[in-house]
Amino acid sequence: MSLTRKEHWDTRALHGFLLSRAETPFVWGQHDCALFAADAIEAMTGVDIAADFRGKYSDEAGAKLTMRSVAHAATLAEAAAYCARKHGLAEWPFPLFARRGDLVVVRNGDGSLIAGIVHLNGRHVVAAGEKGLLRLPCRAIVRAWHVGPKEHVRV
Repeated sequence: MSLTRKEHWDTRALHGFLLSRAETPFVWGQHDCALFAADAIEAMTGVDIAADFRGKYSDEAGAKLTMRSVAHAATLAEAAAYCARKHGLAEWPFPLFARRGDLVVVRNGDGSLIAGIVHLNGRHVVAAGEKGLLRLPCRAIVRAWHVGPKEHVRV
């Protein structure tokens, strides 16, 4: 099963979602990088790829414990891969091929890995930050999954 983007996923669903979250502060278990990316995907497709994680943590330690217990994942990238596999998202063999609205794991300015989505402009990744949304360069993407049919992922 792969996810299908709604009609007008970009101009209505994702654009409106990004505007609504532009100044939302980071809160573990509510508006953190992983749940922000999942919420964006839900806005585009109607499917919550992070349902297994919601309501199970409220701090960083709890997030790590939840990743281990739910996805047997030691890292955010492994947890994202779990969600992607479960919902039929194909991983891009070359992460920089990711397109607008795709799920990505990106290296933040401090070297940590965070989840986000490729921005509508196709040149940035957008992710949850301390005081609102962050825009990071696509060149910082380390893993990426296509939100949509697997046949769209070609190399």
